[in-house]
Amino acid sequence: MNKYLKIFLILALVGGIVGGSVVYYVFNKPHRDVEGEAPTFTMAAEDFYNDYNADEEAGNTKYLNQVIQVNGAIADITKDGVEMTIILNNDMEGVSCALDSAAVVNNHDMLENLEIGDDITLKGKCDGFDMIMGIVLTKCFVITTED
Repeated sequence: MNKYLKIFLILALVGGIVGGSVVYYVFNKPHRDVEGEAPTFTMAAEDFYNDYNADEEAGNTKYLNQVIQVNGAIADITKDGVEMTIILNNDMEGVSCALDSAAVVNNHDMLENLEIGDDITLKGKCDGFDMIMGIVLTKCFVITTED
């Protein structure tokens, strides 16, 4: 075999092994455990919304991708199968919390009894500010409810 062909084949094999290892690592990386992670910030939904809304850029710097624990009155509840979104503060501009499907399944009975106006504490990952939905929290879990 030609010397250059051997070198090319060895380099291609090493490149394939390195590339395959990177792909394997990326696809098998553990997911973030929002439920088990301690919240970076704990506050009332109204204070959280007002702080973020006052300066969205500063809010992104401070809160984006952080685990936030918020409490407040339920303004709206949207259910779609095992997906559930709870809006705190007010139904037009508030904190939109998309519950993790595991949280919905594990707390099904309690979540079925929630009503507009109930106080609730939720913890989730901040995904930023949306002009329509307000502040978006994903992977949310229920901490407590108070009637």
